[in-house]
Amino acid sequence: MTTIHIASESAPPSSPALAQALVGVFSRSAAMGVLTGPTVTQLDGAAVRQLLNDLQRHDIGGAAAVALAPLLDDAGTALGTRDGAALVYRLDQVAEALEASATPSTEWPALREVFGDELLGALLGVSMSSLRRYGAAERDTPAGVVDRLHWLAMVVADLNGGYNNYGIRRWFERPRSQLSGQSPRTLLGSQWHVDDEAALRVRKLAGALTGAMPLAV
Repeated sequence: MTTIHIASESAPPSSPALAQALVGVFSRSAAMGVLTGPTVTQLDGAAVRQLLNDLQRHDIGGAAAVALAPLLDDAGTALGTRDGAALVYRLDQVAEALEASATPSTEWPALREVFGDELLGALLGVSMSSLRRYGAAERDTPAGVVDRLHWLAMVVADLNGGYNNYGIRRWFERPRSQLSGQSPRTLLGSQWHVDDEAALRVRKLAGALTGAMPLAV
């Protein structure tokens, strides 16, 4: 999975909101395995161009390349308030498109890297043999497992700003006061659905980190 490690001085100077929205899209794309390359260290034109190419390859985001064209110009980051707000709005739309676009072919390898097969299988409620067949595309992934896999990718995207892979695994295993003393893994159980109350509570807890997500980690 591509690592997002952005230094604060590399953020677009036009607005913190734009920087946060852009990092959010990068984080979701990375957690889904859609983003290629080992590490993103700058929010520059080259990084945005690669992001847009990766999204286009997976048919995500529609005409994002046109709407986000100002971000491709490293010298053109001094945007007016209206232009900056329009870019934030468009980035939010791309983030929503990622939320709605499960890509199991890329999410399997990305999330196996984060969790390892044993924990990932436990979180998804699938056996090791089935997980390996799904991950190798030897069998189609059932719809319910696709949903849970994509949900986990979105949670990983939320956690990426504050945790490395080890920390993300620990986050799922540690009891949380916000979850009545249970760990996210225990609360979810084995055959949960993404719309269950337990899943909504875990997602809300992970999402609380997004608003305060630092650009430098």
